Amino acid sequence: MKSSARGRIFKIARYAIHDGPGIRTTVFMKGCPARCLWCCSPESQSFEAQIVWKEGLCSRCGRCVRQCPNGALSLDGRSVIVEARRCTICGECSSVCPGNAIGICGQDVTPLELLETASRDLPFWRRSGGGVTVSGGEALAQPLFLREFLELCRSRSIHTAIETCLCADRSAVAMISELADFIQFDIKAMSPVLHRRLTSVDNGRILQNASFLLKQNLAPLVRFPLVPGCNDDEGELNALGEFLAENGPGSALEILPYHRLGVGMYGALGREYALPDTPVPSKAEIDRAAAILGRYPINIIS
Repeated sequence: MKSSARGRIFKIARYAIHDGPGIRTTVFMKGCPARCLWCCSPESQSFEAQIVWKEGLCSRCGRCVRQCPNGALSLDGRSVIVEARRCTICGECSSVCPGNAIGICGQDVTPLELLETASRDLPFWRRSGGGVTVSGGEALAQPLFLREFLELCRSRSIHTAIETCLCADRSAVAMISELADFIQFDIKAMSPVLHRRLTSVDNGRILQNASFLLKQNLAPLVRFPLVPGCNDDEGELNALGEFLAENGPGSALEILPYHRLGVGMYGALGREYALPDTPVPSKAEIDRAAAILGRYPINIIS
C-alpha cells in the first residue's frame, strides 16, 4: 500500500498499558484545537514543530548558541532563549547538544513509515492482545493521515485504538467508528460556559460526537478528568451522569484524577502553567465523585 498522506507526530511510547487492551505502542499526534488548563502535554498543542529546551539536562555549554545558523538562540543567565521569529526548526542546535537538552518536537511521517517503526513491538502485541493506539494532541485533527494509517493496520490485522477529545468534524468521528477497534474519549465538562473557560473551545460538537459514538454500540470508554475546583462540583457530575444515562446506559466511565506530571514541559516551552495551586484530588474526593456518578446506570472505573 502506497502512503500518500503525511502526519505530524511528537512521540511514540512503547510498552503502554493504559491506552487500550493489552500492551500497546502509543503514537502521539501533534496539534490540538483545545487548550485545557491542566494539559499534561503542552508540546502536543501546536500543530507546528517546536524547539524544546529542558533546563535540567542543560550544561550551559553554549554549543547550541554557536551552532545556530540564524542567531535564534542566546544564553540569558542559566536559560537558553529561543527567538521564534528567527528559528527555522533546522535541528542544528540539537545535533551538537551533548546532553539532549534541546531538540525539535514534531516529526513528519507517512502511515507506512509510522507502522514500520511501531511494528518493532509486534511480539508484545501478539502475546498480550495489544496493538497500536493513536493519541494526541488530537488524532482526529489529522483525519486523512489517520484514515490511511488505520486502513494499513487493518490490512495487517493489527488492533488499533483511538484516544480523542472529540473536538472534530463528524466525518472524522464516523471514520474511526468504522476503522478503529477501540475508542476512548474525554468529556471534560458539561456546562458550555465552564467547558469553554477550562478548554478554550465549546463542547456542543463534542457532546454531539459523544452521543453518536455511544449510540453505535461500539462500547467506547468514556474518561472524565477530575480536576479539583474546576469540574468537580455536584451539578457537573450529575449532568455528566444524566448525559451518559440518556445516550449510553451501561457505558464505562473512567475517572482520571488530575495530576501534575506535565508541569515541567511548560518551562521547556517557555510557558507558565495555568493551575500552579491546584492540588491532586484526594481519595475522598475521588470516592465522592464516583458515588455521585454511581447513581446512574453506568459502570464506574476509578
